[in-house]
Amino acid sequence: MNTNLITKYCKKALILISVLILDLGFLKADSENPLEILFIGSSYFGFNDLPGLFENLALKTEKDIYIDNYNPGGLYLADHASSSITEAKINERNWDYVILQGVGALMAYPDYYTHHPVYPALVTLKDKINKNCVSTKIIFCLPWAFEDGMTWVEGWTDTYEDMQNIIYNNTIQYSNCIGFTIAPVGWAWYKVLDEKDYPLHYLHISDWNHPSLKGSYLMACVIYSTIFMESTLDIPYYTSLEEDEATYFQTVASNTVLNDIDLWNITAYIDTTSTGITQFSKLNKAVLYQNFPNPFHSSTQIKYKLHKESIVEIEVFDLLGKKQGFLINEQKQPGSYSVKFDGRNLNNGMYFYSLKTDNFFQIKKMQLIK
Repeated sequence: MNTNLITKYCKKALILISVLILDLGFLKADSENPLEILFIGSSYFGFNDLPGLFENLALKTEKDIYIDNYNPGGLYLADHASSSITEAKINERNWDYVILQGVGALMAYPDYYTHHPVYPALVTLKDKINKNCVSTKIIFCLPWAFEDGMTWVEGWTDTYEDMQNIIYNNTIQYSNCIGFTIAPVGWAWYKVLDEKDYPLHYLHISDWNHPSLKGSYLMACVIYSTIFMESTLDIPYYTSLEEDEATYFQTVASNTVLNDIDLWNITAYIDTTSTGITQFSKLNKAVLYQNFPNPFHSSTQIKYKLHKESIVEIEVFDLLGKKQGFLINEQKQPGSYSVKFDGRNLNNGMYFYSLKTDNFFQIKKMQLIK
């Protein structure tokens, strides 16, 4: 073999070896980067150390994770949305996941419990989280109902089942409009309690509200399956529960999550790029523009663009998440469109409008000034 040919093959071999070394180096660097997860909530997360239960499940399966939390008792999501401490915690790291904890009463009855509205709080927190890091995935824990529903309030007849179904419907609606993944905690609770014939203080403690250790463990299993898209069944961590009972909770949690990943909007957040950042505009082929004019006095135009054929829904909500207008619900071809929103019959204030296509959800703010 002539010298030039040998030299040529040697150079190719060296290049190949160099590429392999670089690839291995990157793999090592990636393996040394833990999944960073932040829990934001209140005593619902604080009871029984929910982040710690989740962490122990993850460590038993050798997940490389970093956990932090800010869960002071008595704080609602609306408080977190305006808290400089919460914002500073969000800005500490480029979190892979931020887990948000809701409250059942606020989620079920936004027109009655108006002091801490959930919908605008979720919008604000989503904006702050994604402003800090666009790739952060936001997971909202579907809340559970009071153990006695609303029967403890004079004149109310809503049972636990009634209240839980309302929470379910509102959470799905908010998820579709705002664009976040659901960890179906309350729905897993519902399945367990229904199968057990609603024993008192089984998943709730004696205040009919906060979680027992069983409730917290079930919540941790649901969050685990939501993040990792894996079953928790046979993970050898049961905290102080009996193994058979813990295994039952693992089974219910895993089935609740993994049998309905589209319903919980988990698929919308599966990474589709080599960079680790989901490109929503490329993935979903739609764009929602800021309304014009904004602020507006009586009416405004909402423009959007489709890159593929899809069913399109555009809705308007007030600060409490109450629907104020259903502007369009029809099949549309690719192209640019505009729809008029008439606010003459509404009060001054901030409103939200959302665009939903086959697999795209986005929401923007607009202000009505008369």
